[in-house]
Amino acid sequence: MDYKKVFETMVNETANYLINNRLKSMILGLSGGLDSTVTAAICRAVVELHPEQEFKFIGVSLPCTSNSVEENDSAMQAMQAFCTEYWVENLQAQYLLLKATCEQRYESTPISQGNIKARLRMIYLYNLASVTGGLVMDTDNLTEHNLGFWTIHGDVADYNPIGGLWKHEVYQLCKYLFTEVYADENDPRHRALRAAYDIMPTDGNGVAAGGDMAQIAPGHTYEDVDDILNTYLQYGDDEQAMKRLNDAYSAETVERVLARHRGSEFKRKRMPLVIERSLYDD
Repeated sequence: MDYKKVFETMVNETANYLINNRLKSMILGLSGGLDSTVTAAICRAVVELHPEQEFKFIGVSLPCTSNSVEENDSAMQAMQAFCTEYWVENLQAQYLLLKATCEQRYESTPISQGNIKARLRMIYLYNLASVTGGLVMDTDNLTEHNLGFWTIHGDVADYNPIGGLWKHEVYQLCKYLFTEVYADENDPRHRALRAAYDIMPTDGNGVAAGGDMAQIAPGHTYEDVDDILNTYLQYGDDEQAMKRLNDAYSAETVERVLARHRGSEFKRKRMPLVIERSLYDD
């Protein structure tokens, strides 16, 4: 893949969307991870491409105690390197208050607790977009989309420049940026991208220990997971395709990945689901 063309296309398309819809700002929640840092690089390039538009690129880090020091430090590096405005707002107190309110009726689970955090962040970011005349940037990639690694009405936002890339391709785009575009090791943009590239990917919500791969396919890589998902999306349960995957990764690993894909199918349908008029309208 030509990552120079990929990056230029993402920057140009994002800029065109902002201009055509008369938007004034891009709002991004930065976790310190790969996806939000690469998205930050795209947003900053949009600002520099059209200085006459005076776009604001506002980055906010919204941690809770489940975010590691490493993640928080990486988020700060990315904000300092790319954003026109940035700050940190710790949401732990708000999270604990809402969690306690929700638990008056039912006990929460690790997943539901993570969803509370994601939805609190989105409330904050959407309010900021509203008062600055902008939109909230989405940072999910194609792998996360197909595994259900996102929260409905949480970390899904308005505009997603990297949504057409598999996770391993986001890694390659990041590597292109810090080796070709921002190659000077003293450049804060290089350091921010390199830190995000090296950090262990997690959900940032404390749902499970050991990072994303511990949940998805222990002992494997995103290249492996993306191969499984991409093959399944192209060929379904085709016998030869499934045999190749089972031989390459083991039937247990393939089923583990595909079970996540199938189990999250409801999240990929257009929301809200609507009863078709044709069922009752003569």
